[in-house]
Amino acid sequence: MAVCHPHPRLSWRGSSLWHALVRAVFCMALLALLCACEPAVDTPVAAPTPQRHPDAAQGFPLHMRDALGSATLEAPPQRVVTLGLGADDIAVSLGVVPVGTGRADWGGDADHYWPWVREAIERTGQPLPAVIAMQPELDIEAIVALRPDVVLAPFSGMSPQAYAQLSAMVPVVAYPDRPYLTPVNQQMDMIARALGRSAQADALKTRVRNALQASAVRHPEWQGKRFAYVRADPASGNFTVYVAGDPRVDTLRGMGLELAPVIADWQASPGKFAHYLGFEHASALSEVDVVISWFYNADERDRVARMPLFAAMPAVQRGAYVALTDAALVMASSSGTPLAVDWMLERLAVPLSMAARRSQP
Repeated sequence: MAVCHPHPRLSWRGSSLWHALVRAVFCMALLALLCACEPAVDTPVAAPTPQRHPDAAQGFPLHMRDALGSATLEAPPQRVVTLGLGADDIAVSLGVVPVGTGRADWGGDADHYWPWVREAIERTGQPLPAVIAMQPELDIEAIVALRPDVVLAPFSGMSPQAYAQLSAMVPVVAYPDRPYLTPVNQQMDMIARALGRSAQADALKTRVRNALQASAVRHPEWQGKRFAYVRADPASGNFTVYVAGDPRVDTLRGMGLELAPVIADWQASPGKFAHYLGFEHASALSEVDVVISWFYNADERDRVARMPLFAAMPAVQRGAYVALTDAALVMASSSGTPLAVDWMLERLAVPLSMAARRSQP
């Protein structure tokens, strides 16, 4: 399987189903509008409203733009759907449990939830969200059936086509620039704003930063080690080299490691979310102290380890190499969001410390 990233892309199911869905949604919307209008005529007693965060009503109506379009939220959303990696984590950390979330097909538990998100929701005593299929195509019908006030997908691969179809029925907040390249702090700002909880965004950033710094204090061997986070893909003959702004890179920097200078100025390759480097150019990574990589399974890891150009990398030869095959840990360390960081730090600490101690002083 020639896949270079664990985050799924999104697609749609066909025009006939689309037209049927649009007709059904318009009928539902009209019925809801008529029902909503009735109480104001029949009774002067206002219907109870859901409890909202103290600052939630400020800033609404709210207009948000992203790379795919714009969304208008008339009031703080009560029913939220999250897609992509990290949006559910951030929403729950802000006190909002989604009614639906993207299915965690790789790295999730038996019920397709990220373990760190599930644990946090269960502590609240609230119901777990419905899981929404994103592969092989986005289940737009399932999203619409949940009657969401907003869909949050700032770190996703949502296609313009899926965005156009979904945003015709519900406000969608997608990525601000490119798929899978929204820094964590920006994700938190966007989601907090959309939920009417902007005042909590800085506290959330501080929480993540403090957790990373505390881990760095416990592991001085990490400090200043020049790292590269790569994925060696035998099928394509390339290294996928993750660049600054990618959550997995920014998380390691927060832990006290230093992105190798040769990589610091690299940008994602056109149309990609990472820099693609041919195996024949592996010598460009010769000054790296620690190499971190992920694999779908142990067989793939071992196959890459036997590749001469990979094995010749100085960090790999020294054993200063972290090869991740635990899918949940790969995804948690790729997220950089509050619950994922808390869950993954000590799980990643042991192999990372072993690699750091084997690197050059």
